[in-house]
Amino acid sequence: MKERGKLAANKLITTLDLPKDLFLGLSNISLCGNREIYISNHRGILSYGQEEMIILIKDYQIQVKGKSLGIVSYTKEELTIQGYIRSLEFI
Repeated sequence: MKERGKLAANKLITTLDLPKDLFLGLSNISLCGNREIYISNHRGILSYGQEEMIILIKDYQIQVKGKSLGIVSYTKEELTIQGYIRSLEFI
């Protein structure tokens, strides 16, 4: 029953062309070249370092690897990481 409700909600959101990140609690991830990552709807930082960060989102963790990584903006809803980004992986 719960799964049918999720399917109906997803169909309604798609039909009405509503933003999924707002209505389903999904994260929005934007890359600006290999120098900046913007993540909205995150759930927190699990690991922080200049060469690797792990960010918790709704159903996954995001592993960011690079050089000289740093958090330049952090709020309850949004996070911006800058540095030389080498890889981004969902784990």
